[in-house]
Amino acid sequence: MRGGAVIALALWAGPAGAEGFSTCFERAIAHFEMGFARSGPARTVEDYALVTRDRVHHCGSLAIVACDRGAAPQACQRRLAVEQRDLRDRLLASLPAPQDVAAPEVLPGLYPQLWDVAHGISAGDDCAGAEDPVAAWCETHEARLKLTEAVALWQVARLMGVAEAAADLGWVAQAMPFRPVARPEGEGQ
Repeated sequence: MRGGAVIALALWAGPAGAEGFSTCFERAIAHFEMGFARSGPARTVEDYALVTRDRVHHCGSLAIVACDRGAAPQACQRRLAVEQRDLRDRLLASLPAPQDVAAPEVLPGLYPQLWDVAHGISAGDDCAGAEDPVAAWCETHEARLKLTEAVALWQVARLMGVAEAAADLGWVAQAMPFRPVARPEGEGQ
């Protein structure tokens, strides 16, 4: 719960909507990198507990709400969907194909399965027939879900030792150090 509050504060403290998503996303990735720095490559099933879609999903949800509160919600949501799809495409292009990755001893089929999910073939347009404002929300929601799958794939690749940091791969603007939120004096003592 506290992590979600930190992300929420990070988004609302910065620009709204599609503009605020980037900052929140970079902080979510930095949070994973902080955990990875402590544990390094995965050696046990428990090490894969770092893999989560929650933070990125939360950033997308907050950005949708910020768009809803803006002057042009549907245009904002469509810009956000384009940003998320572009980010997903750049992320996926930076990862090795399963056939180029040696299967680890722990969870050997996980990377190929996540690869298939992240590159999934849709059964059709989930937003077909919807009209604004539902159509704009639906497009953004679908883009967010696809991005979260790509992030989970990268996280697994990172834990397997076959992917670099997001900033080194070029789909995050910079390596953002994760800084804990300062506690008010006297709290927790």
